[in-house]
Amino acid sequence: MTVRESVERASLKPAAYLHHLPRWLPAVLVAALFVGGIAVRGWAGAVLLIVVAAFLAWLAVLSWPALDTRGRALRVLALTVLVALACWQGLR
Repeated sequence: MTVRESVERASLKPAAYLHHLPRWLPAVLVAALFVGGIAVRGWAGAVLLIVVAAFLAWLAVLSWPALDTRGRALRVLALTVLVALACWQGLR
């Protein structure tokens, strides 16, 4: 079994759980974590931003095969900016 297959297999239950939630709820939770990460100074805010980055990275890994080069580059850029923002927030 490849790493990709193991990630996909491990993601089945969390993805199914997200599918059963109201469509707006994950977006609102991610937005709230992001705003909280920006608003709270120090490592607490950085941790909130890292949680958002981890969730977006998980979604990027799952969607990676279906993406073209531009989509992959945008996801890498977004994650890089988010992690840099978390580092900056942690040093404030």
